[in-house]
Amino acid sequence: MTAIVWIRRSLREHDNTALVEASEKHDEVIPFYVVDDEYFSNAELGYPRVKFWRESLTEFKKEMAEQDEKRLVVRKGTPLEELEKIIAEADADALYFNRDYTPYARDRDQEVEEKLDIPVKTFKDLVMFEKKEILTNSGTPYKVYSYYKKKWFKRDKRRPRTVEDYGVPEIESRRVPSLEELGFEAPDDFEWIWRPGRQGGKKRIEEFKDEILNYDENRDYAWKDSTSKLSPHLKFGTVSIREVFWEAERLKARNPNDDTSGIKTWQEELAWRDYYFQILWNFPHSVHEPFMEKYRDNEPDWDRKEEAEEKWEAWVEGKTGYPFVDAGMRQLKKTGFMHNRLRMVVTNFSCKDLWLDWRDVHSYFSKMFVDAEISAMVGGIQ
Repeated sequence: MTAIVWIRRSLREHDNTALVEASEKHDEVIPFYVVDDEYFSNAELGYPRVKFWRESLTEFKKEMAEQDEKRLVVRKGTPLEELEKIIAEADADALYFNRDYTPYARDRDQEVEEKLDIPVKTFKDLVMFEKKEILTNSGTPYKVYSYYKKKWFKRDKRRPRTVEDYGVPEIESRRVPSLEELGFEAPDDFEWIWRPGRQGGKKRIEEFKDEILNYDENRDYAWKDSTSKLSPHLKFGTVSIREVFWEAERLKARNPNDDTSGIKTWQEELAWRDYYFQILWNFPHSVHEPFMEKYRDNEPDWDRKEEAEEKWEAWVEGKTGYPFVDAGMRQLKKTGFMHNRLRMVVTNFSCKDLWLDWRDVHSYFSKMFVDAEISAMVGGIQ
């Protein structure tokens, strides 16, 4: 029995739920990645995110090849077509993958499930709690984070899992396309500050251990390098949310005599992440319309970037004359990153002071941030 595990955002073997499940039920498992032509034609996809993705995927492919009888098979094309091809080549009898929650991913995955002739098994992996797992007492999705958070912390949380031994049949793989082949090149004066991939994610976890006890005190100061910078690793799944949550729990246990409120505050960021994902799932219109119904027919008369070019360019280039805002925008352009407090200030300034349309702001951030996550960006802007 041979299973295909369609890898998308979980660029790791350890605690990869679909891979763990497949390895427990099949002797042969083919980890399979499709470089999706449609996805990479997205105008809102930018160099920082694609570079982080490519280096993470390349490292994952290399690490798999270094293990006996294992490999990550990479193809390029349309996911459905490439899946149909490899299923036929391997005579596979099941497809496994971890669920994704963006509108594009939901449409893509629904098409795959409907059109393939073999069983398709999907799993929760990207988040701790998904979709409708945490609801109000009346059975509706939460719209207020503070109430959601209380239930999030009360729920039992699964620990990381390891894969069972499995073999990979001989199947042709291809190299990961270069950035240039995908149509991306480094912007002028861009400074790459990231170490992508599984090893980079594990290193960031170790480095952040020295900062996490003081996280609640230091996180409000944008000039301090006090945040975890794990967001792109969680975005592309080089580490799992379960790994980082339980590592934080171990730190609490190792510091029984210390104030561990900083650890709890950082874990709340993981709850925020899940909260935004469940908002995106339950209210997919929020990508293009106000999340709250009462605002949908009462939106301000925003300035679209085409109609306010001078104002838009001043904001993008960090030349508004407001030093804190300008510093954040220049940091983003230079590194693909901006401290969370700066993100909040810059976003509020763009909409509430410049009256720029939040949809244009979202599109720009999608292209510029290395950790661009549609759920968190829409949630943060709205």
